Amino acid sequence: MCGVIGIISNQNRKDMGALVAHGLYQLQNRGDFSAGVATIRKFSINKQKQKMLRELAVEHTVLDLNPLKIEKGHGKVSEVFTKAKLSQMTGFMGVGQVRYPTAGYTVSASDKDLSHEEKSRMSQASIQPLHAPHGGIVIVHNGDVHNYAEIDAYFTNLGLRKAGNNDVEAILKVFSEEFHSNSESLDDGKKIEMAVRGVMERVKATYSAIAIINNVGLVAFRDPEGRRPLFYGVAREHDGNEGEITDYAFASETIALEKMLFKGTSNKLYASGRQAYDEIAPGEMIFINSSLDVIRKQIMPSRIKLCPFEASYFMRASSYLNNNLVKNIRKLIVDAMWKRFMSTPEYNHLMKHKTDLIICPVPRTAEAAAIHLANTTGIAYNSSIEKHPFSPRIFLQPTQEHRELDTIADHYVFREEVEGKYVIIVDDSIVRGTTIKHDIKYLRHLGAKEIHLFITFPAIRHPCNHAIDFHTTEELIAHGKSLPEIKKALGMQENEALVYATKEELSQAIGLPATHMCDECYVNSAH
Repeated sequence: MCGVIGIISNQNRKDMGALVAHGLYQLQNRGDFSAGVATIRKFSINKQKQKMLRELAVEHTVLDLNPLKIEKGHGKVSEVFTKAKLSQMTGFMGVGQVRYPTAGYTVSASDKDLSHEEKSRMSQASIQPLHAPHGGIVIVHNGDVHNYAEIDAYFTNLGLRKAGNNDVEAILKVFSEEFHSNSESLDDGKKIEMAVRGVMERVKATYSAIAIINNVGLVAFRDPEGRRPLFYGVAREHDGNEGEITDYAFASETIALEKMLFKGTSNKLYASGRQAYDEIAPGEMIFINSSLDVIRKQIMPSRIKLCPFEASYFMRASSYLNNNLVKNIRKLIVDAMWKRFMSTPEYNHLMKHKTDLIICPVPRTAEAAAIHLANTTGIAYNSSIEKHPFSPRIFLQPTQEHRELDTIADHYVFREEVEGKYVIIVDDSIVRGTTIKHDIKYLRHLGAKEIHLFITFPAIRHPCNHAIDFHTTEELIAHGKSLPEIKKALGMQENEALVYATKEELSQAIGLPATHMCDECYVNSAH
């Protein structure tokens, strides 16, 4: 799971690199392992003259005629980019990505005998954006390629070794092969369409992808099941809804479009009255050429299986999903859970101790749901668990060792607020139980009388194969366990409540039929 940005303008922008990086900063919640930006300049000279000048240029001056600039590295957006670097990234097109790695972030066993220099090159080539220099194509994606080994073997047999360990390389190679194998007599729009169709037919994957092609344009597309969202907006000559469109932008979340000052184009309105951002449909592509002519086409039939983990965990509360504010989705989920809980013996037990009862979120994703629950029930709200302000998102860390160390280092519980209290903890999900087990133990040590859990996502019992990093049953604390067994594994007492959201509650809150949401991790309906 990652965050992607793509922008195309009607002219070169000196701030293109900075604008893409600003969009990525708004998506930092989606990954902090690495970040990268690429821009392509539009030249005022024709392709023939550009080719001639490249042949004449001496030494480093040939770089003056290279339209492509890429800056990328490991770390957060603020750590990878400097103002000086971004100021050099002029262009009329740009793409960027922040990454939460689900694969390819370590050197594979087959690469261990390579030289230090080659390992370094492969490490850099594993950071998106990835590009095919001679083909003039740059790509980013948010997703996971399931048949990566098969595609890698195909290109290895052709004589191409892999550049790195990022699975978007498979998409780039297939897209490039399909694009460049088409007849030169075809127009760019048709070549792009056939390349996207080739990717959808050959690459078995979950993805939202954006590619920029030198002298051609930008294309954005989603796999037919559409687990990962991709939104777009426009900028106009006059700041508002009138005037000629000067720029198009694509992003994994609406908040990035909003903060980059792009407007929605949908005929629907948000509850606030603002025009909604439109979304690329599953199986659809949008191609925009250098003149800003738009081709929108359904390449493969839509079989939408939206990932509800987007609403519960990944997305910022200020983003929209299915035209609903994510913050409100989380409120609706916890509302439904509480109504269901009110008919249980545990509810009656807690109401006898209401004066000593508090609601506390595990920071930070669960805060909106916890505050709302406190407001609607009249139970005292207390942010008794503090998370270090510069802490990474613990679930996104690459190894279990990292997750455990970060939890211990970054969570602090206020003894004076929990001692002698009945505590309802609200959390967005439980995957391995790393964070919540630590917090339960911590609360118990500081004198909390009872600890009850409200988890705004169903019990995760099965692995995910769609760009979320829990690939085995062994790492999942709920796998193969009954509710009492899960409670025991978490360190809960028999009389304490563990309430998970149901798939029906997710469906109603998001506003999509349950059949249109992926449920493989909690129902195991994989096909």
